[in-house]
This record gives sequence, C-alpha cells and structure tokens, in this order.
Amino acid sequence: MKQAQSIWSKVARLLFLLLLLVILFAAAIFLDRYNLSAKKKEVKIKEAPPAILKYKTLTAKFFPFSEENSLKEWEEKIFKDRVVYRIERSEGSSYVRANSKAAASALYYKIKLDAKNKRPVISWKWRVEKFPDKTIPERLEADTENDFAAHVYVIFPAMFFTNSKVLEYVWAEDIPVGSIGTSPYSRNIKLMALRAGPAKEGRWFDEERDIEADYMRMFGRAPEYDIGAIAFMTNAEHTGTTADAMYDNIRIGYRENESQ
Repeated sequence: MKQAQSIWSKVARLLFLLLLLVILFAAAIFLDRYNLSAKKKEVKIKEAPPAILKYKTLTAKFFPFSEENSLKEWEEKIFKDRVVYRIERSEGSSYVRANSKAAASALYYKIKLDAKNKRPVISWKWRVEKFPDKTIPERLEADTENDFAAHVYVIFPAMFFTNSKVLEYVWAEDIPVGSIGTSPYSRNIKLMALRAGPAKEGRWFDEERDIEADYMRMFGRAPEYDIGAIAFMTNAEHTGTTADAMYDNIRIGYRENESQ
C-alpha cells in the first residue's frame, strides 16, 4: 500500500510539472499570436529593496510577504493533501509559515526571465522548525521517504516537455551541505542541499544563488531555456509525519554587473 502511494505521488509530481509547462508554453504562443510589444513581454525591472547581498541585483519580482493577502499571487498544486501555508507575524516581521501533516503541496509563481543572455539571481531567507521523521538514512536521490522540510525551485520550461529542467534547493537534516543529486522523479531535476540540520535558537538563514553557476554545476552546461517559474514547498507525505518551515523575502532578478 505504501509503495503504491509512493508511485502515485511520483506520477502526480510529474503531471504537475507537465501541466505547468503546458500553461507556460500556451501563454507564450498567445503572446506571439497577438504580436504584443516587446515592452509588454519584458519583466519590469526596478531597483532591489535594501538587503545584504553578495551581488548587486536588479529585481524582477520581490515577495516580502508583508500583507495578509501576499499569497494570492501564488498558485498551489496539491500532490497529496494540502500543506497549510499562511502569513504569520512575529517580533515585527512577517513571513510564510508552511506546516505539513503527511501532506505535499507546492506554491508556484510564473515569471519569464532571460537565463541564456543574462545572469539571473534568486535569493530568499528560510528557517526550519521541524524535519520529517525518517527511518532510513537520508539521501537526495532516495525513492522512498523523499521528504524535506523546505524546498525552493527554479523551473526552465522547454517546447518539448522532456527537455525541461529544474533546479531544486533543499534544507536537509543529515545530508552534507553542497551535496548534489538527481531527483527520483526525473533526471532533469537536479537537487542541491544548501542547509543541513536544525538551526540554533530558531535562526533564519539568507540564501543567494547565481542561477547560471548552479545550473552549470548541476547540469554541466549553461541554461538552454529561459526561466518560466519559481516555487517553494514543505512536504512530509512519504514519511507520513510532519514538517514545519518558514520562507521570506523571495527575490528574483538579474545581476546588475554581469561581468562579476
């Protein structure tokens, strides 16, 4: 029974990726058919809000999650039951709290960014309160108990769905930081462990990733397609346990000085 549920969970995730790619491709065809101007197609760039970042970045989209309705811009895909995503406030700050009880659902945001000619950068902050309980050694490529407290995704859709690529960053419990693996769901999904283990005293961690550099490291070549969406998720459906994490200040844009 558990094996059947795991198989169906894998199928559901693959179908979700295919559906998302269909939507993105259909939108691109619509824009071209009606000859919308290049100005309308381009993502509006504005100066990045103040932050301590390694790269000077022009922000295409920034999510501070400061309002109660901040999640309305995000769409949800349910794989198995529903993760509770809500805006929470504490000590003068606000963020998204994700609580999974044997559930898996992702929030995703569709955005088009040039990854072939520019240097896209994604940054965010996160914190883990509770890791899913596992009975086997934790691995990025495990086809059972493939649960992580926190994931952030960058999706590169292609005209032919089988060529699409995904970068998946995870906060693991026991996997060494910097480890890279291939998802059990698809060889075109590459994972990287950015954090491992519990944070002391509920500390938040800031992340900033040079998407092209990570893509080259994980796939062995430069991106062939543009970015079509970003996503984040907390899941615990395979272990049937619970996971709890927070996300904040998700920002995506371009490195201002591309020669860096």
